[in-house]
Order: sequence, then C-alpha cells, then structure tokens
Amino acid sequence: MNMNRVTRTNLRLQSASLGLILFLLVLLLAYASHRYPLRWDWTTAQRNSLAEQSIKAIKAFDKGINATVYVQEQGEQRTHLQNLLEKYRAANPELQVRFVDPDLDPSAARQADVAMYGTIVFRAGDKTEKLTESNEESVTNALIRLSKGGSKTIRFISGHGEHSFSDKAEPIPERKSLSGGAERLAYSKAVSLLKGEGYQVLPINLAESEKIPEGTVALVLAGARSTLLPVEVERLQQWWEAGGRLLFLHGAPVRTGLEEWMKKLGITMLEGLVVDPVARLFGGGVTTPLVNQYDGDHPITRNLQAASFFPEARGLRLEEGKGDDKAMPSAASSAVRLLSGAERGWLKVGYNRGGDNADTAALEFNPNVDQRGPILLGVTLQQEKKRLVVVGNSNFAADAYVGFSGNTDLFLNMVRWLAEDENFIAIKAKEVTDSGLVLSQEGGLLLFGGLVLTVPLALLLLGFTIWRKRKNL
Repeated sequence: MNMNRVTRTNLRLQSASLGLILFLLVLLLAYASHRYPLRWDWTTAQRNSLAEQSIKAIKAFDKGINATVYVQEQGEQRTHLQNLLEKYRAANPELQVRFVDPDLDPSAARQADVAMYGTIVFRAGDKTEKLTESNEESVTNALIRLSKGGSKTIRFISGHGEHSFSDKAEPIPERKSLSGGAERLAYSKAVSLLKGEGYQVLPINLAESEKIPEGTVALVLAGARSTLLPVEVERLQQWWEAGGRLLFLHGAPVRTGLEEWMKKLGITMLEGLVVDPVARLFGGGVTTPLVNQYDGDHPITRNLQAASFFPEARGLRLEEGKGDDKAMPSAASSAVRLLSGAERGWLKVGYNRGGDNADTAALEFNPNVDQRGPILLGVTLQQEKKRLVVVGNSNFAADAYVGFSGNTDLFLNMVRWLAEDENFIAIKAKEVTDSGLVLSQEGGLLLFGGLVLTVPLALLLLGFTIWRKRKNL
C-alpha cells in the first residue's frame, strides 16, 4: 500500500478521533462511577454492607444531608469513620461528608459544642443530630431520630407487677424463681433500644391518670401480674377507641381484666403453658418454645427470618368469622395471625407453672385435653387509626432474652408499627462471626502430611529426575 500525504493525514485523523473517543469514554465512566457508585461485598455474612434498616434510614433524606466529622487528620479513627460513612454515601449520594480536625480548627469545634474526637454532627435542613459513637447502629439511630424531627412518646403501664425499667428493681417472687434475679427480667435493654431510636419512654399509672397524656403514640402493657382495676380498663378502652395503639404482652398466668374486651375483638387468651421439645436442640427448656412461623405480608414480620424464643408462653385463639375462608374474626376484618410456634409441641391446658419449677412429667402431652401445635402466639388488629398487638409472652423482651436470635427485631418492629414508623422496620445486620478454619485432629494431620511432607518431597523427586535425565544426555 502506497502511503501518500493524504493517506497519512487520514490515518492521523482516525487515530486522533479514536483517541478522543476513548478519552471521552474514560471521562464518562469516571463520572458514572462517582455519581452512581457500585459496590460488591463477597465477605462472610456481608460484613462490609449496611443493614437494610441503615439503607432505609439514609435514603429517607432525598433532599440532602450533611455530616461533619470532628476527628484528627491522621489516625485509624479517621480511616474507620471515613469507611463507615462511605457506605452510607454509596446508598445515598446526597450525603455530603466533611472532616474537621479540632486541633487545627478549634473554633469550629467550640462552635459545634464538640468535646470528643470522633464526634459526628448530621444536619438536614434546620435540624441537627450529634453522636459520639462510631458504629453502624449508632449512626443509623441518629439518622432515624433526625428524620423523625422529634421524639415520639411510648408509655409503659405500671402498677400491676409489670417488668421494671431498671435492672435494680426489687424482685417479684414469681419472677425471681424463674430466672434467679429481677435484673434478668427487667426491660432496661428494651427501653435503651427504644431510646436509641429516638423514642421517649415513660411509665404511666392508669389508676392515677384520668386521661392518657397527649402525644402518646403507643401504650405497652408488659407482663402484668395482677388484675387491672375496672376504671383502668375503661380508660384504656376509651383511649384505644379514640384511635390509640396498644402492645399487650400477656405472659403471666393471671387474669389481667382485659380478657372480655379482647374477646369482643375476637382474641381469646388460652389457659395453659406452651411446651416445645424442639427447644432442647437450641439449649433451651421445653417451656421456651421456638417461634418460627411469621406472617409474610405484615410489616412487623415481612422481612423477619431469624426465629424467636418465648420463655413461658401462653397461647391465643383468633375467633373465626362467618363465611370467611381466612378465618378472621367478624369483629375485625383486619386481624392477622402474626406469630405461631411450637410446631412439634403442644399447649399444656391448665398448667401454669414454668421456669425452674416446671414439672417435666406433668408436661407430657395428653391427647384428650391438650392442644397440638403449632400454637398461635401473636395477633395484630387494625381498625382505621387504631392498632393493637397481642402476644402471649412478655419475657422475650426482658434483659435475659431480648438478645436471643430474632427477639430484638421482633420487639422493635412491633413498637415501630404501632408508632407508624414502618419505613424503619428492617432487620439489623448479622453479627460478624469468626470464619477461621477449624480442623479435626485427623484433618490437621492430613493437611500437614499433604502440604508439609508430600508436596515438598514430590518437588524434590521431580527435580532429581530432571537432573538425572540432563546429566545422562
């Protein structure tokens, strides 16, 4: 091919055009990667990914959010916070992060009232939220509080032997025999979890309060061990009929005074104790049934996968409506069978003693009296603004058990649903587990023999063979 001046000029133009196109493609890819970042997490248990709740929390700020981090310029703390906030920025590019070194700019730290390294100040519009803990749970809780714009009040009904807020409370005899101390059945951890999500948690005595205070988004009756006064029941009913929300955790073998009201709503409290032999496989007693059947459509349990454990649970029954294939009560078409457990167990009718005092022989199944599992343990009901959650157990949210498997998420999701915070109902990130290699004695010897002895000897033999062949040439 003859290369004349015109041909060379055309080739140069083609090369320049191709180079320009490649340059523009690189710029476009760089912008796209910055504007729409993609991340892949191939680690065990997705330890480098945000929990679903964290993603929902940061995506709630579609109009933008700023984070100012007060940390030293050099050090591991800055790297940790930068990596943590980068995960949130990947989920919502509207998050703008700025780092300020309090040593280099002390006036900025004083103006923001910052006294600790690692403090993060979030700003969205005219609202701010400050936190000093540098972990995903703390950051997500801060974002939830910031998005709510104000704390909602949850009130726990008191005066009937309910679970105490404090782990230093005077033990109730029945509960002390169950777990060895009042601190194990206190609700101090549950209250801390609620406060961490921005809720204000207060007690209320219905006998002393003629009216439920304004601003109360939900009431919680957790483990009452004596009967409510008629005036208390009346005030509670009036509040609920006016659009109130109630979480009724019924776990004690006593009449609370709400039984007749619940029956009118189609919910019956069954007498007896739920027995689940499968619980032994998980290190629990037979009176701590496994709850693993969740309603897949309800916001409380839609994404809940981990099983829950209900120590000393009581069964429920949802009355069937006439001509209703779904067997919902006629009094409330929006009732939902939320939780069921003890699939291979039974309800020991008439037996109410549990814990360390449980009589194993007396818990045996009697086909003439007892009810085969699965046993209904949780029901929700919604009528317009009114919302109700009834659970046949209150110990699952106590300090001794709230950290078990799905108990934490289940309790928080119930409160969130009652408070109309469904957008934040999600599952927390799994705990990071040790993924180290654990070998048996035989496996260790096999690995040692293979890698330390067999492979080196094979290489030596191969090298010796090649040397001998070359020598004989």
